[in-house]
Amino acid sequence: MRGHSSLTIFLTLTLVVCLAPRARPDDAFDFFPSADVRYKKIRVREVRSTDTIVLENDLKVRLIGLKALPLPEQAEAERDEHGFVIKEDRPYATLEERALRFAKQLLEGKLVRLEFDVRRKDDGLKTLAYVFLIDDDRMANEMIIQNGYASLHIQPPNMKYAERFRAAYRAAREERRGIHAEF
Repeated sequence: MRGHSSLTIFLTLTLVVCLAPRARPDDAFDFFPSADVRYKKIRVREVRSTDTIVLENDLKVRLIGLKALPLPEQAEAERDEHGFVIKEDRPYATLEERALRFAKQLLEGKLVRLEFDVRRKDDGLKTLAYVFLIDDDRMANEMIIQNGYASLHIQPPNMKYAERFRAAYRAAREERRGIHAEF
């Protein structure tokens, strides 16, 4: 009898493992739904680009619906004979610099909540999310697009706010903001 119950347990476990859905990194299915509670109110530690942030728990998040402008290249600083950096006084900031500054002022150090869509990871395994500011519930993704600081990049299956992003992009174009100022 003892061997029979062990065999029954083994077969039951085998059946459960074989028939259970397989979770992949890009699946929306989460074995622990309560894990999303962690992202109801979390602080942004760093803004890496207009479409990528790092949270206080070291999670890298890519904002859905937009593609960042290329970051300005950091040239080697010119130094005087004593080794001090000679500051270059430029009368303007490039569009890429203004875009990054806007995203940093908008998000860095702020409390946010994340909202997810169908696909939760990109190919680089960054988490994909819509990022809302806790203070006023504005969506950072939309604000960056609306100010012309990123290109529109809608990629199925993440389509929850696609129309909202298209409207923001049209408004930026019509009002010649950011990347649309030159056209």
